[in-house]
Amino acid sequence: MMTPILDLIGVGIGPSNLSIAALSATKTQLSTQFFEQKPQFSWHPGMLLKEAKMQTSFVKDLVTCVDPTSPYSFLNYLVTQGKIYPFLASGQSTLSRLEFTDYMSWVANQLPNTQFNAPIEDIQYDKGQFVVIHEGQEYLSRHLVIGTGIQPMIPTCAKPFIGSNCFHAGEMATIQPNLTNKRVAIVGGGQSGADIFQHVFDGIYGAPSRIDWWSRRSNIEALDEGCFTDEYFMPDYVNRFYHLHSPVKTQEVQRQKLTSDGITNECLQGLYQRLYQDKFVRQTPAWWSINPSQKLINMQHNNSVYHLTYEHTLTGKKHTAEADIVILCTGFKRCLPNCLSEVLPHLKIDANARIELGENFNAKWKKACENEVYIVNAGTYSHGIAEPQLSLIAWRAARIINHLFGADLYRIPESPNIVNWLLPLKTNCPQNQANSRIYSSDELTSFN
Repeated sequence: MMTPILDLIGVGIGPSNLSIAALSATKTQLSTQFFEQKPQFSWHPGMLLKEAKMQTSFVKDLVTCVDPTSPYSFLNYLVTQGKIYPFLASGQSTLSRLEFTDYMSWVANQLPNTQFNAPIEDIQYDKGQFVVIHEGQEYLSRHLVIGTGIQPMIPTCAKPFIGSNCFHAGEMATIQPNLTNKRVAIVGGGQSGADIFQHVFDGIYGAPSRIDWWSRRSNIEALDEGCFTDEYFMPDYVNRFYHLHSPVKTQEVQRQKLTSDGITNECLQGLYQRLYQDKFVRQTPAWWSINPSQKLINMQHNNSVYHLTYEHTLTGKKHTAEADIVILCTGFKRCLPNCLSEVLPHLKIDANARIELGENFNAKWKKACENEVYIVNAGTYSHGIAEPQLSLIAWRAARIINHLFGADLYRIPESPNIVNWLLPLKTNCPQNQANSRIYSSDELTSFN
């Protein structure tokens, strides 16, 4: 019996591949299968803190922005769970991470094309098809979509001390540390740092004796979530960003950092009100500090105490502080699965050791090939700041599905933005091609 050839195999089932699985499951023209080594769907389980909120609207779920009639929408989840009216009455525009994770688990458990507890041991490319091996069984596919996983970024000086008392924020809810009467150092000033500080301050893990929050950022900085900033998270901008020169892309990604890596105003205001009440109303003796412009440069551990050395980024002065517990809110890095190792040598790599991606999130082959390897969440420096975020996952999923099928299974409106970016847009329309050009970095500074 011949093994059937699938149109698409997905490796990894995070939110991005789950979106592709959900949108492809309703298209009878496609045969797809997605594999995940974990026993069930999970999304940063160590960061599922009680008060942690999403940064995007619930409408930007797995499917709605390209298929609002999908059975896998968040609204359908609310209806089937019997909580649509209480949800509407709650007035929420953003969700808790707990509820959004529950929604995604609900989708993953319904889909006919997802398989959990299914690690992929190897992927080979042979005679115009991919051979994907799981527990010795071969699955054949014309195309692949690879979900990039994440690994915690740990400062070099902290690596020797990782354990139950010095750990990454991504393990907080898993470790459930007892912080009672402990001196706690929180390192990192993004959203996870704020969430951790709030939970530690509120005594969720026991009442600490002291909290010191350290950040190399110049302040505790808010998420840039204005309506014009949202234009960065729209298809038209992504399409235009793709055709910029690489140095300009890098410049703009850095400049737009706070559009995705700041702290929500709701979280900041809640924190500030807590601190005001504690310091100026209750006049509690000082037991916490917030320290911006401080870079962790060294760490030692003696007699169960961590000695952390910081350098002030503005003055250059160094000083050492002590802590019993160190929580590293230092972000994550993207990584490709080991099973792709035999395919990787055939793909183009740029000067920064990143896989070169085409407009449709497809890896570029060194030699011409009709089979595609799509890679999601790896295109920040090719497609812009929105690429690894949830805002456009449904649009990206539909774009990938249309590209691999060779026709528009989903209609994806590419309407212009409110802002006139004056950026190049490659198009098949000769008139538009004649009116577009590559702009210099000086011309793009103001984005007028």
